[in-house]
Amino acid sequence: MSTPPPEDQSDSTKIEVNRPLVGVIALVCLLTATVLWQFPDSNTMWVAGFVRAGLMTGAIWLALPTKNRAAAWANVSPWTLAGVVGGIVAAAARPKVLLALLPILISLAVVGYFLKGRSKNRPGRDSWK
Repeated sequence: MSTPPPEDQSDSTKIEVNRPLVGVIALVCLLTATVLWQFPDSNTMWVAGFVRAGLMTGAIWLALPTKNRAAAWANVSPWTLAGVVGGIVAAAARPKVLLALLPILISLAVVGYFLKGRSKNRPGRDSWK
């Protein structure tokens, strides 16, 4: 029989993540893959494994919060998340369609970037009140 955790160790216990250590691990994996790739008799399985581990750890390092900003996923709305997941599923199901639509999507992104409205909290706006 297991005993329940004490009251001070509830589910809200936060675990600190050492962001610099995650970055160092990513760099070590990528450097190891680069060194192994230089040897002619190296096994490509190990090179591919270290590259994948380094890239994934690097992505996690980028997404971790810092002292000055929240985590990368902190301000993502559920609709944006659903759109991104749907886009990934659609791209995996029909990659040729994605390649055909890519120029259109890029042009829409550029137009949307330049046509977005100005923020309502502009500096100096309250000075005329």
